[in-house]
Amino acid sequence: MSVTHHIRGNKRGLLVSVAAVVALATTAAFTLGAFSATIQNPTSNFSSATIQLEEGSGSTTCFSTGTGTGGSVTSTNTNTTCGINVLTGTLGQIPGGTALTSTITLTNVGNHAASASSLVVGACTAAAATGNNGYTGADLTGNAFCGKVDVTIANTTSGATDACVYPTQTGACPTPSTTNNLTTLATAGTFTAPMSALAAGASATYVVTVQLDSSATNADQGLTATVPFTWSISQ
Repeated sequence: MSVTHHIRGNKRGLLVSVAAVVALATTAAFTLGAFSATIQNPTSNFSSATIQLEEGSGSTTCFSTGTGTGGSVTSTNTNTTCGINVLTGTLGQIPGGTALTSTITLTNVGNHAASASSLVVGACTAAAATGNNGYTGADLTGNAFCGKVDVTIANTTSGATDACVYPTQTGACPTPSTTNNLTTLATAGTFTAPMSALAAGASATYVVTVQLDSSATNADQGLTATVPFTWSISQ
């Protein structure tokens, strides 16, 4: 046998041996790895709660989302354009006239209880009233008219510990008087203790009473006082 034939024979034998090893490895992979166990958790999830505030007065309703029931919630969850007039908005008041009231109902329409509620009152500003026929009182200067509008805020929610939000923050609110007006209310600023924390679906009712003080003079004719009210709930 020639050397060439011998080499060719060895190559053929080597190829056969490699093929056999590959076949054996494949067989081992299927036989030795046959044991297995698998568990999947396709429905695993994590959810966040919702704390949403609804404000209602008469036929007007506002939501903290600004879009009504449901809708997208922004990071601030604040509605800055609610059209509810907490101070009644009634024109044509006279000194010492009938006290006017507005009822504000706050509801947590979310699914998680709030642990705190607050009311923040901003600064009072005076301006010419609409429909004043062109007559504007001098107490427009320095927002002096704000001090002539008496105000109280009562928490009339059943079971409320502190029934009066302003001015006393305890017990029943007193009769409106010149001592407690829109200027002093704005100075007080923030109220938390007399407010009712709201469980999911729970509501609280507040009654705001305003009256043009009997000390008002001709300088207070044809004016309007504006105060921003901010109602909030939090976890």
